[in-house]
Amino acid sequence: MDLRRLQVFAKVYECRSFSRAAEEVLLSQPTVSGHIKSLEEEIGVQLFDRLGREILPTRAAVLLYDYAARILGLVDEARSAVDAFLGKLRGRLELGGSTIPGHYLLPELMGQFHLVHPDVRITLAIGDTDQVVARVLRGELELGVVGALRPDERLVFTPLMEDKVAVAAWPEHRLLPGPVSLEELVRHPVILREPGSGTRSFVAQVLKDAGLKLEDLKVAAEMGSTLAVLMGVRSRVGLGFISHRALEDDLASGRVVELKVKGLDLTRNFYLVTRKGRTHSPAARAFIALCLAHPGQGTAQVA
Repeated sequence: MDLRRLQVFAKVYECRSFSRAAEEVLLSQPTVSGHIKSLEEEIGVQLFDRLGREILPTRAAVLLYDYAARILGLVDEARSAVDAFLGKLRGRLELGGSTIPGHYLLPELMGQFHLVHPDVRITLAIGDTDQVVARVLRGELELGVVGALRPDERLVFTPLMEDKVAVAAWPEHRLLPGPVSLEELVRHPVILREPGSGTRSFVAQVLKDAGLKLEDLKVAAEMGSTLAVLMGVRSRVGLGFISHRALEDDLASGRVVELKVKGLDLTRNFYLVTRKGRTHSPAARAFIALCLAHPGQGTAQVA
């Protein structure tokens, strides 16, 4: 069975489109269609149902894709192993980062990595913690960096570094200069990140430790990004729970002010998340080693 045909088949399966797959594998659409037709003739079964512009994989395609993904993965591992033996790293590395690590931590680490391994092409996918963890579980990402733990025995979480979440307010907020009590905080509108966010999960746990629930807060809005929460604070929608890393410029300029809350410890960890038992590529192993060079790292396997 020809490896190139398997590669084209896998890309058509993933894209659910001959044209998009053609762009991904740098071939013309007729050539992609020809590869699929030849593969169908070789194995004697139809792989896709053509429904106008839409294509759907048949049950045979679902079965074949599982094997194709494993075969192509082994080919990549073999190439990487030979490169590592020869003392060089090349190829692709698929990373994931939740909002704060993805915007403020991983790009710096990627820059350091690129200086040493310029032939490795890194793709960084940014989503909330749940999205990144799900893609690591499915094998789409070799590793991720997230802001909260998720209890799953198939995953390993390794603390990388500390982060501080601030309660951000606009300069004229009547609770300033603070500090304020939790009882005072819950009487004022706040902005939360969306469900699935590591920051939201962390805030929920901190409140639980203090004897409160998210539902005890006066939630004015839920927003899908850190920047949206920050803009909401600037626009006086409500107080916002935001990482210090995302607030540095606004705190320095005075556009927002940190509100101190008595009895609320908002220190958390960022975690490297990997799939337990997965054989990582040499590039992934090198990137993990770079991540673990930061102070305060240590393994925390959470099931």
